[in-house]
Amino acid sequence: MAFDFEALVGHLYVVNGRAISTPPPGALVEVAPKKAARGREIDTFLVLTLPMGDTVAPPVFYENMSALAAEKYFASTGSVTAGIRYVFGFMNENLYDHNIEARRSGKRHYEASMIAAVLRGSELYIARVGSAVAALRMGITTDPFPTQFDDDDGLFGVPLGVQHEPDIKLARYDLKPGARLILSDVALADFSRGQVDGALMQADIGAMLNQFKEMSSGRRHTTTNLPMQLSLMGVEFVPSEAPVPLPVRDVESTAVLTSPSAALTTSTTEAAAADSANTSTNGKVNRNPLRRSAARTEALDRTVGGMALTLSRVLQVLNRILDILVPRPKPGERGWLATPAATFVAVLIPIAVVVLVIVLWVTGTGESEYDRCINEAEETAGIARDISTTDVQGTINGWNAVIIKARECQQLRPNDPQMEALVTEARTVVDLLLAIERREMIVLDTFPNALLSRVVLQGEDLYVLDDGNDQVYRVTLNSDGLSIARRQEAIPAMRRNASVAQFTIGDVVDIAWAEEGDGLSQSNAITMLDANGVLVDCSPRFLQDCSAQQLPAIETWNSPNRIVFWGGGLYVLDAPANQIWRYRSPGAAFSNTPTEYFTGSGRPDIRGAVDFDIDNEGLVYVLMGDGRLMRFNSGVSEDFAFTFRPGQSMNESNSMFLSNNPIAQSLFFVDRLDRTIFETTFSGTFMRAYRSFDEDLFAAIADVAVDVNRGIVYTVSGNSLFAFRRN
Repeated sequence: MAFDFEALVGHLYVVNGRAISTPPPGALVEVAPKKAARGREIDTFLVLTLPMGDTVAPPVFYENMSALAAEKYFASTGSVTAGIRYVFGFMNENLYDHNIEARRSGKRHYEASMIAAVLRGSELYIARVGSAVAALRMGITTDPFPTQFDDDDGLFGVPLGVQHEPDIKLARYDLKPGARLILSDVALADFSRGQVDGALMQADIGAMLNQFKEMSSGRRHTTTNLPMQLSLMGVEFVPSEAPVPLPVRDVESTAVLTSPSAALTTSTTEAAAADSANTSTNGKVNRNPLRRSAARTEALDRTVGGMALTLSRVLQVLNRILDILVPRPKPGERGWLATPAATFVAVLIPIAVVVLVIVLWVTGTGESEYDRCINEAEETAGIARDISTTDVQGTINGWNAVIIKARECQQLRPNDPQMEALVTEARTVVDLLLAIERREMIVLDTFPNALLSRVVLQGEDLYVLDDGNDQVYRVTLNSDGLSIARRQEAIPAMRRNASVAQFTIGDVVDIAWAEEGDGLSQSNAITMLDANGVLVDCSPRFLQDCSAQQLPAIETWNSPNRIVFWGGGLYVLDAPANQIWRYRSPGAAFSNTPTEYFTGSGRPDIRGAVDFDIDNEGLVYVLMGDGRLMRFNSGVSEDFAFTFRPGQSMNESNSMFLSNNPIAQSLFFVDRLDRTIFETTFSGTFMRAYRSFDEDLFAAIADVAVDVNRGIVYTVSGNSLFAFRRN
């Protein structure tokens, strides 16, 4: 037989001691695609990718890693062990190279553990890098992998992305019918050997997962005393034709594998767990989705036979009723069935049946799936409500899971009031813990086919940069600051391919307001810098009155991304060059070669910088893309750290605004990932966090400007310009 065993697969995901009804991120099972490499046609690949280190990436990061690992395995050649080693080497090299680049550019550093298993016939191969573990039960023995669970030195390995060569642990086993496998994070080692054996000995895989769920409920880690976090994949290996005590449904895998010649696709067959409360759906990994197991065929025959018997009894009853209502005609008389009325009824009945079937089908579609989704959302909400209020991070994670689940339900039935109420409850709790203030957005203007990236406020004017089309606009406000007096007035000289003096404008880098006129043709002007080093300044009174100049020594630039005017000089942030260039000139042009802001041997690493600004004292604030802020005094770094509330952080930053108003000095930061605008003091102490009631409006938020006198915040997102009141 080509395939000795198939795999029944299930998952368990425990967060803060409570099981969540979603699979763990990074859990994946794939069978061989149609065009797998030679020797891989009969293999099944199981993988679990887990976060490690100080930085936890979004779930999709680990899901993509698992999908890429499966792709690389089925595209590889050679023995199973060679394929596994190739996969781990490839994944480690990619993550290691990313982390090296992250150290240079200021991006986030990621580490991960990965454990994989390959089923080939009756052979099972298990391998891991990092701190993932496994347990294999065959007969009356349980083998832990890679070592005994009380061996801390063996349990904790070097994760992916830390060293150039991965530390791979690998083992091979000959399977027996009924063997069970657990792939898990290192939290599995918190259970005793007897507890693990007891769970693996349960009647079926559904009962096994529920046993682990019960053992995890309310449990705390033995070393940290924190609530249990557990990502677990359970597998039972059964002969291909063996009856399965679980109902089976056929589905297709969503994974898409690529090779140099063509795209490869896979199929899987999944089975619903006997008891799936707070555990994910179990699946029977089957290489022929059209084949039914013997147990399935027998159950189908019994079902069809029972339906036929019931239908025959119903027809007998209907026949008797018909004999009573329409008796046989007496000899010589015309029967009722020969009348026109009977003909009409005969035509009407099939039509009525078809209409009834269509109505029932339309009204019943998706109802059971939606009901299950509702129940899971309510169960998740119940778990979140039970988390102690002292566990801030756990509470936030729990209610965020509620929002995710409720949104899934709303995909099935939009605008459902029950799910809207659940989302509102979850947001209320999270907003309270993170001091988030919701605001109603006022749409000031919308720019067709635009991608707005920058907004500059000066008096009653807002200057907006459309980065998608490299065009600068002016929008004039009414006196209330919340409505428009003049819409999107394009500045002719500030667009790509415009001609100003003898210069042709290239891609627009940034715009800024220049109060002093040093180095420019005029003071109180809106300015623009292009990628070729052409600096344009225009009068706000007459936007046609513009001048341009070529900045010197641009050959020293790498890729500038921000400009600021301060103290009669022009500062250019060139993050890839790890430098801020200073242009100074007492005349009407910046004719002198720029100087370096950072000098000497102990220069900071600002290659991940996304924005910067300068306060009245001359202190330079440099915002990094990973949410850090660096402060410098004459090029020398000063101590600076944010002080946020428990559970709160700025994970990704896109831009900043510095308010130099003496009575309202504040820093504002845009975090597109969290769709939030943060406000802090100059020393980094958290003050407020703003979000829109409709969070989708902030999906592409790019910049912020604040009128502290009127208490109005302006922001650009996508192609729209918004305003909202600060208080």
